[in-house]
Amino acid sequence: MPSPLLLLIAAPVVIGLVIACLKRPLTFALPVFAALVPFGGLIAVGTSRFGSLSSLVGVLLGVGLVLRLIVARRVSVPLSATVPLWLLFLATAGATTLWSLDANKTATGFVILGSLSGVYILIALSGVDRDILHRTEQGLILGGVAAVGWGLLQLTLLGGFPNDVPGMPPGPGGRFGNDMLGPNNEAVALLLPLMICLHRSVTAAPGRFRNQHTALAGVLFLGVVMTGSRGGILAVFLSILILIASAPAGRRKLLSYLAIGVVAGAIAFFLHPFGLAQREVQTTSSSGRTDIWRVGLAACPDYCPLGAGWENFPLVYAETQPKVPDAAVLVGTGGAYQPHNVILLVAIELGLPGLILLFAVLGLTMVEAWRLPRTRRGPPLAALLGTYVAAMFLSNLEFKFFWMALFMVALHRNLSYAEDPQGLTRPSAAPTERLVTRHG
Repeated sequence: MPSPLLLLIAAPVVIGLVIACLKRPLTFALPVFAALVPFGGLIAVGTSRFGSLSSLVGVLLGVGLVLRLIVARRVSVPLSATVPLWLLFLATAGATTLWSLDANKTATGFVILGSLSGVYILIALSGVDRDILHRTEQGLILGGVAAVGWGLLQLTLLGGFPNDVPGMPPGPGGRFGNDMLGPNNEAVALLLPLMICLHRSVTAAPGRFRNQHTALAGVLFLGVVMTGSRGGILAVFLSILILIASAPAGRRKLLSYLAIGVVAGAIAFFLHPFGLAQREVQTTSSSGRTDIWRVGLAACPDYCPLGAGWENFPLVYAETQPKVPDAAVLVGTGGAYQPHNVILLVAIELGLPGLILLFAVLGLTMVEAWRLPRTRRGPPLAALLGTYVAAMFLSNLEFKFFWMALFMVALHRNLSYAEDPQGLTRPSAAPTERLVTRHG
């Protein structure tokens, strides 16, 4: 327990930060939230699903945005069509409580989904300036680099990465991210700051700022490799290709970075220097993705029309698995019971109505990212598509990094409207801002 003196000293600082976050949520709360996303439950004040520090800051962010919406002058930004679609998606998830296999699980999951989608909607309704966008990007980069630094500390001084098996000591079988979001989700959480750094490495003011962001991109890529996530590394390479295709300048340099990344990734995944990307797969302890997908598809005729209830896929799996010949039996709990595919997740839990809404809102978000001015389109579009690709192998709709990709599209969209209301109708037109910007 902290001493009373320490609490007395810290209290004014904490109160001041809370007030600042409530008064200017996008300026203060959102960058802090972005920085905390990669750490997951590692930095927490309790063991509940809402006990992480990022969740607490997220509450401040949401409350501050509501207060700002009430007292501030209405922002002259056209309402994004994603807002009513997410509201309909949330309503569909809530409605499944009426026929859910486990209404308590659905209610708990609904609170999490509602908080994340609610923050997205509030951001989509808010005015944005360049300072807000820059602070948020800086928060993403700082959090990503700090998370990788923690992983390097584990690798070099603390005996290795945390083991896949809870309670086992760290060692060669561990993976970076086991104590945070999980290795696969950790890799995707580093995707957005990586794209921002790569973009700045070719568009920032020539000199040390480009070199700094090139180095930071290397650190973040190392973090992805340390997770040993094959889906994560695939999402990174595809995102870099999107970044190259949409880049207004520096394509050759980005192509060279991609080539270096391919070589470095291949060395890590096949040779495992210093234990990097080393994985121990116990085929007897959990089912592979193909087995999970087979069981999910077998359950689809019963549950895909209306859904089994939000957060109920584990129950559907346990019920259906014995009926599927040769499907591996899951031993243990946790992520192994998840569908590892966001489409299968929504189809089983929310049925056809939820699946249609998911396709519509994610597709529309991608269109909004594509219509951004070319000078700022690259990072949000590349990270968004990379997150979508990763979602084909992960059940990540309730993870904050998934929503950060959506937040960034909304921030860029609203800033683009504020600076050039006609710019989003002419995605290939020359933007009003200068191509080379200075990032400190």
